[in-house]
Order: sequence, then C-alpha cells, then structure tokens
Amino acid sequence: MRTNAILRLEKASKHYKGKAVLDDVSIALNRGETVAITGPNGSGKSTLLKLLAGLSALSSGTRELNGGGGGDRMVIGYAPDHLPKLKFTAREYLNHMAAIRGLDAATRLRRIEELLEQVNLRDRPGQQMRYFSKGMLQKVNLVQALLGEPELLLLDEPIGGLDEEAQSVLGGMLRSLRLEGMAVVVAGHEHAILRQWADRIISISDGRIVAVEDSPLSVGEIYWRRIVCRWPAGRETEAAALGRLSGMLQYRLEDRTTAVYWADAERSDALLRELLEAGASVDSVAMGTGRMI
Repeated sequence: MRTNAILRLEKASKHYKGKAVLDDVSIALNRGETVAITGPNGSGKSTLLKLLAGLSALSSGTRELNGGGGGDRMVIGYAPDHLPKLKFTAREYLNHMAAIRGLDAATRLRRIEELLEQVNLRDRPGQQMRYFSKGMLQKVNLVQALLGEPELLLLDEPIGGLDEEAQSVLGGMLRSLRLEGMAVVVAGHEHAILRQWADRIISISDGRIVAVEDSPLSVGEIYWRRIVCRWPAGRETEAAALGRLSGMLQYRLEDRTTAVYWADAERSDALLRELLEAGASVDSVAMGTGRMI
C-alpha cells in the first residue's frame, strides 16, 4: 500500500436526522493519484466529497490531512455537482473566486486565461453564464476549482453535459494533473469512462464501500502516441510550454533541438497539429500502450 497519503478518512460516518448517509468509510488519497468514486444516485458520493473537502463535519470517525505545508492545512479545489446560471460573465465570476482565494490581479488574469484556454472557453468574453449550456457551466466549474493550484482536486459529477470532445479534454487534463503530483477524486456514475482516467475505482452503495478495484491506468493500459520533434535552436522554452498542453501526458527535452512528447491518443491528432503549426519538425510518431518510456 502507498504511504504518501495526502488525506485519510478512518471509519468516517455521516448522519442526517438520525439516518446514516455514510457509514464506516475508510479511504486514503495519495499524491499523484486519481481516484474515481462511483455509485448510483443517492449512494453517498456527494456527501463523501464534502467530508473529504471539509465542508461537512463527521458524525464519527477521523479526517487526517498531510498537505505540502504540513499540519492540518491544505489547498483543496472543489467543484460541486452543478453551477447555477449566474448573471456574470465567466471571467467576472472567476476573477471574484480567484480574489477570494487571495490571488493578486496579475496572477488572477494569467491563471484564468490559461485555464479557459485549456477547456476551450476563451471565446465567450461578454456572454453571461445564465445563457451557458450545462457543458459550458461544467467547464467554468472545473476552472474555478483549479484557480488556486490545489494539492487535492475534488470533482462531483463533472461529466454531465460534456460532449465526447470535452470529455476527452477533461480526461487529458486529469492525466496531466496526476503526472504533476496532484491528488484527484472524481465522483460519478459513468463507470466505463471514469475507469479510463483513474488509478483506483471505489464503488459505494447505500453509504458503504462495496468494492475497490484497480483501473487500466494503474496497470499501464493507457494509450498514447510518442511524438519526436526537432525545434529550431533557441526555442526550448516554447517546446517545453507545448509539453504542458492539456492532453500531453509527459514530455522530455532531449537536447536544445529535440523534444519527445507523449500525447493522449484520443487528442494526439489535434496536439500534433499544434506542434506543426508552432514550427516543430516531426521526426517520428509511434502508437503505444502501457508505461511511457
């Protein structure tokens, strides 16, 4: 068992009006790991996320944090299961949320634009969120959860309303965050999709954990394309920046002119096009599955 747990619940229970919504739940979340919480509606998924976030008090049991700053403090990003149709533009809402998190004006602007670019939502500058589709609101919800660069990211039903392309973008982002060392928990009932993104899948029913399984990601069954590129001398910074695009699973700069990228197979065509448009010369492209080497 891993020992780098960033948060741990032990024998946690939650009761509402005398009824057990969660009962005797123990879970450890690790840095660099994505955990999927699956189960039917009413099984206790949302309540579990609120306990992990510290937004709801335990009725019994313990909650232990081990954040990067030590002690009982940790930066947690939380996206609830829906975001209301507010009379704000996305940027107005996100600027307000970033200010609450203590980000200065310059950092707020940079971070908001960076994240809106990743979720393909930069082209709605003046449209208020009350006119957004459910999928667009889900994207804004994800962005607000990531504003403070959290150590732990909690997402409640993030897939609802997203089309296949947006689901692929979200999956690529979660894999990138995992590689950066973030702990991620995703709750939902889309078992087939979530098992492609997670290291572990925890199934709950009637407030209890009923199964824990490893997913394909944890045993190396992730599909990728390995792209070897040559860059003009002096463009190492740009080459590295493209390695941080959503959907890039890993990258390595071999020398001043050669970079190797591992791209999520589902998004590799678009990422390959971005590399070419940026001026990279592609030496080779190879498809693979398993651990990236």
